[in-house]
This record gives sequence, C-alpha cells and structure tokens, in this order.
Amino acid sequence: MKVKMKMCFRYKRLLGYVLGFVLFYAPFALFQKIIFFIFTGTWQQLTIHSLCLRIQTEHLFDGKLLTMSVPFLACLVILLAVTLFLGPVFCGRLCPAGAFTEYLSKIIPAKLQISWRTYTEIAPLRYGMLAGFAVLPFFNTLLACAYCNFFLFDLFVNYFIFGYFISLTSSMILTLFLWAGLFGLFTNGGRGFCNFLCPVGAVQNLLYSFSRRLPFVYKLKIDSQKCIGCQKCVQTCPMEAMTMHNNKAASCVHNCILCGACMAECQEHAIRYER
Repeated sequence: MKVKMKMCFRYKRLLGYVLGFVLFYAPFALFQKIIFFIFTGTWQQLTIHSLCLRIQTEHLFDGKLLTMSVPFLACLVILLAVTLFLGPVFCGRLCPAGAFTEYLSKIIPAKLQISWRTYTEIAPLRYGMLAGFAVLPFFNTLLACAYCNFFLFDLFVNYFIFGYFISLTSSMILTLFLWAGLFGLFTNGGRGFCNFLCPVGAVQNLLYSFSRRLPFVYKLKIDSQKCIGCQKCVQTCPMEAMTMHNNKAASCVHNCILCGACMAECQEHAIRYER
C-alpha cells in the first residue's frame, strides 16, 4: 500500500509539471492567454516572454514595475497571492525548468554529485543573489533574459518538438552549463540553479518565511513525536531543505519548495502540508 501511495504521488508530481508546461509554454501558454484575454479581450498567440516573472522581479525597486502593463502586474499579484496562501508551490509543483534538471540528475550516481549544503549555507547566497538581481537595474544592467533557465528550457523544447533553430549567446551557454551541468546533473537533487540563481524562487521563499506564521496559510509541518530519525526525507529532498536536528527532521523555509517529496517518503506520516 505504501509503495502504491508513493508511486501515485510521483505520478501526480509529474502531471503537475506537465500542467505547468501547458500553462506557461508555447504553443499552449494558457496562463498568459487567459490573463491577456481578461484584460484585453483578445485571444493571442503568446510565449513565456509575455508574462516574464524575472523581469518583474528585476524591477521591484527601481520604479519601473508600476509602469508595466496591467497583465504583467496581474501575473505578479497572482504569483504573490498563491505564495501567500499556499507557499512556493509554483517551484515545487508547476515549474518544468526546475523539474527537468531534478529528473535529469537521477541518471548520475550520487557519489559523483555535490551536496552544496555540506560546503555552504544556501539561504544567504540565495537571498544575496536576489538582492543583486534587484539592484542591478540601478546600474543600467539587466539579467532577466541573459541567464534565464526558464527561457533556455523553452528554446530546447521548441528545437526538439518543432525543429526551430537555437541561437545561443555566451550568457546562454554559461546558463546551460550551470543549469543542466554543474547545478543539474552534478548536484544532489538537481535543483542547484533553483537554490542559488533563481530570483523568482527566492522571492517566493522570502514571502513564505513570513506568511507561514499566519494561521490560515498552508505550510509544511513536521511532527517530532512521529519522526523516527530515518533521514529518508533528507535523502530525497531535491532542494536539500531537509536536515536533522537532535535526530529529528527539520525543514528550512528559505529553500523548501513544498514539492512534497519528503511527505511521500515518510512512512511514519510525520510530515504534513496543511494549515
């Protein structure tokens, strides 16, 4: 029964990422189309650039955010509202780019992969990257498209499905090396890019670290009375957010993406996602 539940959860996760692909990537891009239809009354053929969350994150403080179109701002409001009530589920349940490297990393033996938590604290670097990302526009420097793994994933999907030619810039080649290589294949869990270089994920976790204190918000809870210290949740967490303290499981809210992998692995049902 437990094996069936685990397999059922894995299929649900996979279906969630397929849904994310349908929502955000062409030729479907249903999320963008619906947002634009609501505010413009037209059903347009759109791409992931139409409602880029990285661009909005990049202009959080320089005043240009409020000059963006209403659909752009609506997209940001929806993301923040979902994060407020449900946590960073966009990263953990919908983002195809993050899921791709997570699944890709499974083909490499664990002994060849790096556990970054062993060498450094992840949260300070993650938020430091977010701060730099939001400050750069003041110096007339933009990174939203220069190293975007979300866009890079779109390029490869279009190539393999539609045969479109891919023209990679030097920054995109570097992104490919970091996203799919060093932080993908050769990183424990395959989500190194999500941990260190994704500003959208960092914004969500920053909000989640505050909102989870509210009683009506869904959050990850660990019952220390049920936890037996087996460390299976630690071993399965793709973000290395799960740790052990006094032989009990603990989760770091600053990089947990609520993917639910730890819940599926816990045979004692000590980990729950609830209000």
